[in-house]
Amino acid sequence: YLENGRLDILLVGQSMAAEIMKGHNSVGQLIVLSEEMGFQESDRRSVYKFQSSDGLLREVMDCYAKERGDEDVLQESEKQGEIIGVYSPVKRCGKTIFSFVLASVLAEQCKCLLISLDEFCIIDELRPKDHEKDLADIMFLYRQNSMESFRDMNLFSRLHGLEYIPPVSFPWDLRQIRTEELAGLVRWAVSEGGYEKVVLDIGEGGDSPLELLDVCRQVYMPEQEDPVSQEKIHSFESYMKVSGQQQILDKIEKISLPAVKLEAKMAGAESLLWSPMEKFTRKISGAGE
Repeated sequence: YLENGRLDILLVGQSMAAEIMKGHNSVGQLIVLSEEMGFQESDRRSVYKFQSSDGLLREVMDCYAKERGDEDVLQESEKQGEIIGVYSPVKRCGKTIFSFVLASVLAEQCKCLLISLDEFCIIDELRPKDHEKDLADIMFLYRQNSMESFRDMNLFSRLHGLEYIPPVSFPWDLRQIRTEELAGLVRWAVSEGGYEKVVLDIGEGGDSPLELLDVCRQVYMPEQEDPVSQEKIHSFESYMKVSGQQQILDKIEKISLPAVKLEAKMAGAESLLWSPMEKFTRKISGAGE
C-alpha cells in the first residue's frame, strides 16, 4: 500500500519498526507498539500494547495530536465537557463528602452533574426521596433509549444549585448496572446533556468500577497517612501497572483531605458547604471564593 499511497498513522510492532520503514517516506507518523512499559525511542513515539483498546486508541490519538499541534483530534468528550473522578481504595477517607463539595463548588461556575456510585450514601440530603428517580431508574431509561425525555422532564434532582442523580435505593440495584452502561450515561451527560463538568463518586459498586476511571479526564484520590491505608494505595498502583493501565495512574492526583466534624448523625449538606473541606476544595480545583 505504501508504494502507491500514504498513511497518516502507522502502528507497528517493536521488532518490525526499522524493517517496515525501509524505503518508505509516505507515513505521516510511525507509532511503535511497545511490549515494554515506558519504552521510548529517541526518534519515534511508542505506546504500550498490552492495555485496553480504549486506552490504546487514546494514547495513539494523543501522540498524533501532539505531533500535529492539532487539538481537534482529541476526544470529543474532552472538548464538550470534563469528567472528574473521585476514587480511593482507602475506606472512610472522606471521598463522598469531597465529591459533593467539589461538585457544589464547580456548580457555581458551570453546569455540573454529580453521580454517586456508593452503595450507601452518607449525605442524607442526597438520598432518594419518594418522588425522586434514583440511579437505577435513570439507567432503566438509558437502556430504553429514552434519554431524549431528560430535556423535557426534571428527572435530575437539585440541591443548593447542584444537579445530581440520587444514589440507588437498594445496593443490589447498583450491582446490576454494567460499567459500559455507566460510561455511556456519563458520556451522554457531557456530549448531549450540556453538562460542562461531571463528578463521579466512584465506590465499589457495579461490575467493574475501576474501568470507569478510564473515562475520566482527571481523578482525585483521597489518601490517609497510616501504614494500612498507604499499603492499600500501593497495592492499587501495583495492580494498575501490571494490568497495563499506566494511563490511568498518570491522571490521578492524591489528596489529603481536612477533617470534617459532623455535628449531626448524618452529614448535613449545608454545613459541609461552610466547612474546611469547602476551602480546601476551592484551592485544589482553582475555583474562586
